[in-house]
Amino acid sequence: MVKDSIIQGFQWATREGPLCEEPIRNCKFKILDATIANEPIHRGGGQVIPTARRVAYSAFLMATPRLMEPYYFVEVQAPADCVSAVYTVLARRRGHVTQDAPVPGSPLYTIKAFLPAIDSFGFETDLRTHTQGQAFCMSMFHHWQIVPGDPLDKTIMIRPLEPQPAPHLAREFMIKTRRRKGLSEDVSINKFFDDPML
Repeated sequence: MVKDSIIQGFQWATREGPLCEEPIRNCKFKILDATIANEPIHRGGGQVIPTARRVAYSAFLMATPRLMEPYYFVEVQAPADCVSAVYTVLARRRGHVTQDAPVPGSPLYTIKAFLPAIDSFGFETDLRTHTQGQAFCMSMFHHWQIVPGDPLDKTIMIRPLEPQPAPHLAREFMIKTRRRKGLSEDVSINKFFDDPML
């Protein structure tokens, strides 16, 4: 009975993580010690499930958490004289080219790259604008990657309508996601501990 409640609390915590109330990925939790109350009334699901969730949250926050973002695989076909423009557009959107090669028997080049999904909005329009409509792209989800920076670094000040440097992106993503969801900007381990435990 207690084991099932602990599992439910863990699943709740990983389904709605403490940073952005989004699922937690690629984490391992180990219970090293637990003291369970002797009285059955104090070890019911109503007590154990929220406690297990708070324990998972506090362990996660103490372990230097990171945010992950989806990346697209992008394939662009463009004439040889437009390749540098494609590189420029990708670089401005945090994309990085993995391969470029001429298409045999044609004047086109194929450029393969990875592009963060959040920076992909308007990419095709931007690409066509910079290549006078000569480049065509295809994109699809490829993998998840860690966002640069520490989402819990309180020394970073996020100013509205200003692009952030790469080391500040994790903090920016977390703050803006929490604002959008109506959550407080403060993510602190203190919320999950009682005063005597601090």
